[in-house]
Amino acid sequence: MEVYCEPNLPKRKVRRAFISALLPLEIEEELNDFGIITYRLGHTNNIGSELAYHPDILVNNFRKGMWICESNAGYIPEEFPRSLFRESETELSHLYPYDCPFNNFRVGHALVCGRSADYLIKAFAKYEGLRQIQVIQNYTKCCCIPINNRAVITSDYYIAKALEDSNFDVLYVEDSEKIGLRGFSHGLIGGCAGMLSENILGFTGDLNKYEFGEDIRNFCANYRVDAFSLTNKPMYDYGGILPITEIALEVSDDTAECIFNNGDF
Repeated sequence: MEVYCEPNLPKRKVRRAFISALLPLEIEEELNDFGIITYRLGHTNNIGSELAYHPDILVNNFRKGMWICESNAGYIPEEFPRSLFRESETELSHLYPYDCPFNNFRVGHALVCGRSADYLIKAFAKYEGLRQIQVIQNYTKCCCIPINNRAVITSDYYIAKALEDSNFDVLYVEDSEKIGLRGFSHGLIGGCAGMLSENILGFTGDLNKYEFGEDIRNFCANYRVDAFSLTNKPMYDYGGILPITEIALEVSDDTAECIFNNGDF
């Protein structure tokens, strides 16, 4: 049985996930060997940098089985059920902070976002009664890795403070030039990772080659999460690995089985 994941935080082994079109084949094969069906998103023509290929820039998983993207998005794979997407009237821009209206995330009963967060996301958050934790940094998801509903890793000092003030357990790691991203001085930690199950956090780089790798392993271990390197290459920001569905052992009302396996697109 296959069901939709909670945004960013699967409770079981991930079955399907979005990845960047730029993700190296060796990393995709590692994910496939883990049993994950991968969908490579395309890119938006509205951004001129490599951010145009980043899943955490292109789409937002607001709730189970519901994704938000820009209007007339041409980067959704043809084989992916378009019915799972809600198109915002927003169009991405090459100018910050208008290149990242979808780059925010919900964790627990909160939405963590910058001021440029898409109007549709904020409207859904208000409707669902989520507490909005607004921060200075608009690349909110780029800077963060939620481990569970109460624990987050972030490379932004002010996000760390805002989350700590909201009673989250936070590991703050400084920005690092050892995280690659073409066209920028460095990438961000949130774009290097994704939860592959409730207990496995996969990284698109070698934690042994990252100065805060051991800190991340120790923090994750506090929550019985294994921080796992998917490659022996240096850390690189590909815009994250975004889980879509997970394997469930019991029949559930939110099954994703029919929409994917029956081709009901």
